[in-house]
Amino acid sequence: MQNRNLLLLATAAITLTGFTAINTPTTADAATMTGNLTYHKAKVVAKIGSHYQQFKLTNHVINSDYQHIKTTSWKKSGLKKGTKVVIDMYANQGLQFNWYRISKYAARKSSHTKPKIQKYWVYGQALVLPKSFTY
Repeated sequence: MQNRNLLLLATAAITLTGFTAINTPTTADAATMTGNLTYHKAKVVAKIGSHYQQFKLTNHVINSDYQHIKTTSWKKSGLKKGTKVVIDMYANQGLQFNWYRISKYAARKSSHTKPKIQKYWVYGQALVLPKSFTY
C-alpha cells in the first residue's frame, strides 16, 4: 500500500501556465533505489522550478556506474528559477525516479562557431516540464 501511495504521489502534478511540476520523493530517496538505469533521448524545452536549489547539478546521473561524479553549483551554471532549458536525454530507474540532462536554451543558433554547451544532469523535481512531455 505504501508503494502505491508513493506512486500516486509521484504522478501528482500541479499545473502552472502550461507547464507541469512533478512531485516525487527527494534525491536522497532516489539515490538508495536499486535497479538498472535506462537512458532515453528527448528533445524538450522545460523551465527550472521554484525548488531547484534543493537538488544537485551533476556531470552524470548519481546512481550511474561513473566513478567520478562532479557537482556544479547553480550559481556557476547560470541557471535559476524560470530559466528555459533543453532536455536532450533522461534516465529512469522504474517509473518514479527520473533524471534529466539539461543545457541552457538558446533561441538563436550561431552560424559561424559552435560554442561548447555545458550539460548537466538534474533530478526531475527541480524542473517544470511541459504538459505534452511523456516518458
